[in-house]
Amino acid sequence: MKFVIIYTLIMKKKIIFFLLIYYLFFPGLAYSKDINPTIQPEPSSEKEKLNKYKFGKFKNFVIVTANDYATRVGYQIIKKGGTAADAAVAIQMMLGLVEPQSSGLGGGTFITYYDQKTKRKHSFEGREKAPQKLKNDIFLNDDGRPKKFFDAVIGGSSVGVPGTLDALYKVHQKFGKLSWKEVIEPVIRFSEEGFIPSNRLINALKKEKYLFEIYPESNFKKIVEEPKKKFFNREYTSTLKKLSENYKSFYNTKIAEDIVKITNQSNSPGVLNLNDMKNYKSIHEKALCHKLTNNYEVCGPNLPSSGTICVVQSLILFEQIFAEQIKSNSSFSPDLNKVLEILDFVYFLRDRYLGDPNYVYINKQRLFDKDFLFKNFKSFKKDSKVSSIQNIDEILNSTSHFSIVDKSQNVLSATSSIESSFGSRLLTNGFFLNNQLTDFSFKIRDDEGNLIKNRPAAGKRPLSSMSPLIIFDENENFLMTLGSPGGKAIISYVFKSLISILYSNSNIKEAIEDPNYIKIRGKIYIEDEKLNNKLAIKGVKRNLTSGLGIIFKEKERYLAGADSRRDGTVRGN
Repeated sequence: MKFVIIYTLIMKKKIIFFLLIYYLFFPGLAYSKDINPTIQPEPSSEKEKLNKYKFGKFKNFVIVTANDYATRVGYQIIKKGGTAADAAVAIQMMLGLVEPQSSGLGGGTFITYYDQKTKRKHSFEGREKAPQKLKNDIFLNDDGRPKKFFDAVIGGSSVGVPGTLDALYKVHQKFGKLSWKEVIEPVIRFSEEGFIPSNRLINALKKEKYLFEIYPESNFKKIVEEPKKKFFNREYTSTLKKLSENYKSFYNTKIAEDIVKITNQSNSPGVLNLNDMKNYKSIHEKALCHKLTNNYEVCGPNLPSSGTICVVQSLILFEQIFAEQIKSNSSFSPDLNKVLEILDFVYFLRDRYLGDPNYVYINKQRLFDKDFLFKNFKSFKKDSKVSSIQNIDEILNSTSHFSIVDKSQNVLSATSSIESSFGSRLLTNGFFLNNQLTDFSFKIRDDEGNLIKNRPAAGKRPLSSMSPLIIFDENENFLMTLGSPGGKAIISYVFKSLISILYSNSNIKEAIEDPNYIKIRGKIYIEDEKLNNKLAIKGVKRNLTSGLGIIFKEKERYLAGADSRRDGTVRGN
């Protein structure tokens, strides 16, 4: 018995000794094992188990993203003392790994940032640019007619110079507190250990046709074959390591060469070159802000995102059309027929008047003028017709949104995309390349022979609908931030939510979960059959898979919500 006791004591001392040596000489490994279990869920985790993280109330900080892996890494960065800018880098790098069908290094982004200390509102635009050798008839067939949507999407001709990384770096340089390498390291460690794919990624791959035609032996096939097994993207891990040392390696080393090569040697080849990559620069400027009649201020990205302009135009018309109800009621339910008419008109204005302001003249003052809007709205109602929509995916494509409020009350709202699901389907260095050039109008002239503002051109940025907005109250204090994926439908989703919160006195859960709708080119799509039956003109019932993320300031706390239609979660403290 004594022998057993003595032996046990000796063994305990040896274990303690070896643990001390381990932590003294290998602190990095100890930290790595500490950080990853808080990101990596149990292998059996399902979407239902994340429902408790869809909505929450927080006092100090909050993060809303499209995927819980990303939400958790953002949470860790903030807990560690990082800012919203620090967390944004880690979140986007994580989304590129776990939600590659929606956004990533091969795409673009719009970021709206509120600096609490200076009270200034910033816009960081990382929109893709067309190559300098692009021809304006790129998406026309030999007979002059527009190509079919997916004929244009698949391959290198649809790939613009990626801008997400450069925009993220600018945000971090301006507002980050932790080092660039420090905010990427937890994503690298996570990537090395592999991850359990989300249901959304699994389903996207099961439905995917073009990717596996190009890459029959793609590593991503493993997700379809063994969806419950950990997935490893070794190439992406390697890319992250290179970028953590020097972000410019994306634009001027072998990564850039690989992007150019795969784009130009694909079927439907592009005309990208290394100078396009080396010369890319994202834009940092003041956010585009507009005050409504109730003194709420809406701030968001400038053109070539149409999101801020279109949402503001919708709200101006809404306040004009429903002026009596707004005046006499603290909350009311607007006539959906009229709301849909507003949306249809705003999409019409978008097609006619908006484009890259570096290439075409845009009169923003007129576009926000109440008299101009209402006069044209009345004539549009009389003359509006239903026009054909070539492909619904052209309107309701992929993308990802996330929002952050950090401990210092800085606010960041970001929407990023590679456009269609898996973008151009071209894959290099572990990430997919965008097909954002198909956001240009395929046609050069409209039916009346006028040049279209959003026509393709060398070096030009295609029009976007991304709407990462920040709203301020009548005292110019932060009120809420919101955004969504969904292609052109983003404008409808964000407008719906703002109506619910600002005019119908709905809570954020109702604003997110209530049925979606869109009217564009005279065509109505709607989620709910009961609502559809109330419309004067019936719409097409279908899923409208928004990914709304909202953070709302109520007194001394933040109310936050993530759309149940996708994999998003909310976490904070």
